[in-house]
Amino acid sequence: METQEKVVHGGPENPQSNAPQPPIGPHIPSTAYGQRGGEWQADLCSCTPCTSCLLAWCLPCLLLGQTSERIRDPSMQTADMMNSDCMIHGLITCFTGCGWIYGMLKRSEIRKRYNIEGGGFNDCCVSYWCPCCALIQQDNEVKIRQRNSQPIAHGYQSQPGMQLPEPTYQP
Repeated sequence: METQEKVVHGGPENPQSNAPQPPIGPHIPSTAYGQRGGEWQADLCSCTPCTSCLLAWCLPCLLLGQTSERIRDPSMQTADMMNSDCMIHGLITCFTGCGWIYGMLKRSEIRKRYNIEGGGFNDCCVSYWCPCCALIQQDNEVKIRQRNSQPIAHGYQSQPGMQLPEPTYQP
């Protein structure tokens, strides 16, 4: 009988998890998005803090918007909870009752951004059967992962303007 080895990415059994990670993109350090790799660090059934629990139960679109803003700006200095993600989730929920699908897409985005183990099937099941718990877990996970993140110092940099050649008129 063959024995199966359990591979844990980012855990203490994987010595490569402490190796420096390559840069994510040009001029963006690998720590710009916070901790990466491993399993979900936030518990699915943890309903803390109470404000997140109330938001997830009463206004899930606001919690999803808050989580999206936390990903963009970990300091939450320029946070706008009524952002496009909030509006999209709210409209989908109001008109179709399928807001969990947009929550699933955001969950998948968070999982890919932080290299969290799992797959689309798990994201689908969690988002469908436990949408409130999923949104709370996503918000808590982003908080945990963003603790030691470095701000992205090189935001949008405008390109030099275009210059048109002088028109040549011949009478």
